[in-house]
Amino acid sequence: FHPVPQAVVSTQSTGYREKCEEMTPKVQYCLYNIQSSRGTIDTNEVGEELLAELDGIIASRASAPTQAVYELKWEGKTVSITHDEIKIQLAQLQDNIKLAKDVGTNQEKGLELLDEVVGGCRDVVQIVRRAEKLESADTLTDYFNYLRITSTIERFLLMAQQVSDKLKGVVETRPGTKMARPEDLVRLYDIILQNYADLKGIVSIEKEGEFYRSIDVNTMFYRALRCFYIAECHLGQSNWLNAIVLYDKCNEHVSETLASTSDKEMIGELNALSKQIYSQRCSAHASAFLHSQLQEEEMTDISPADKNRILSNCLDQFRLVSSAADLPTIATLPPDFQTTPCKPTFFDISLNQIEFPDLSTRVEKEGALSGLSRWIWGR
Repeated sequence: FHPVPQAVVSTQSTGYREKCEEMTPKVQYCLYNIQSSRGTIDTNEVGEELLAELDGIIASRASAPTQAVYELKWEGKTVSITHDEIKIQLAQLQDNIKLAKDVGTNQEKGLELLDEVVGGCRDVVQIVRRAEKLESADTLTDYFNYLRITSTIERFLLMAQQVSDKLKGVVETRPGTKMARPEDLVRLYDIILQNYADLKGIVSIEKEGEFYRSIDVNTMFYRALRCFYIAECHLGQSNWLNAIVLYDKCNEHVSETLASTSDKEMIGELNALSKQIYSQRCSAHASAFLHSQLQEEEMTDISPADKNRILSNCLDQFRLVSSAADLPTIATLPPDFQTTPCKPTFFDISLNQIEFPDLSTRVEKEGALSGLSRWIWGR
């Protein structure tokens, strides 16, 4: 393995040399054990064919021209990357992004690849910040933040697609998993809109460029989708009037987005969304009308017999009042007399005429001794 550092660039050769120095004592110890057990060692057992193949790979790698500088073109800027670790990380990120776009219907694989891209972008940003004397460090930081945010948006769009398929019945919900709800899509589109807001905060993106304008268009598009699913939440909770208002607001978002975009795919999705809004709005309007009719059937007119009823005696009943003549009686004036229990009027006066019995015979009489003792002691 000693020729390996010669086949790589100078910044990577140090790591290979350290690895060779680390492996040398272990190899010598293995060689000593083999010699002590066998006495001699056959050079043919070393694997000369494998070593020859490895030498050929190293020689071809050393003779091949290496690209010491990688040029990154982004937003009309060209950045030269000479840091080998950043170049390796960037190549891996680009490969994962390409694979994530080619996964097809395997959405779980796409989510895993995008998770790796998001984590890799964070790692590269830390490497750029720690690197010394790195040219265009701010531009590189903005570029990797751009990759991280766009990959995050793609990740949440895949999750939104999964939830949408479950709501539409395209994909069956597996037993033991959570049922899909419109609230889940509202939460996902909130996160997507927040990421688009963060994307506009990247300094290196040209404010007058095409990409910056696409951010505004996508923001309007996903705002319309979020408004639609908020209306779906109110429709599911039987808040039909709120749902109708939100469907009208969603139509406004769709009209604004159609006026701002020329993307055929987005226009097709907006037209399909507009038809869905019209259908759901009609359903909400019919449900609201039916509910109002049921309420009117429950409200009966006030009969002549009910007019004489005191209002306080029928507070738990609602009667539809069509005119002032049908108003019920609130109270009777003057109020009717009611019997009230009270204390007898002559009870205290009669007490004076009561004669109590004589109890003097029951009082103990004092003796002579007691009178003498009182005279002695002065009592």
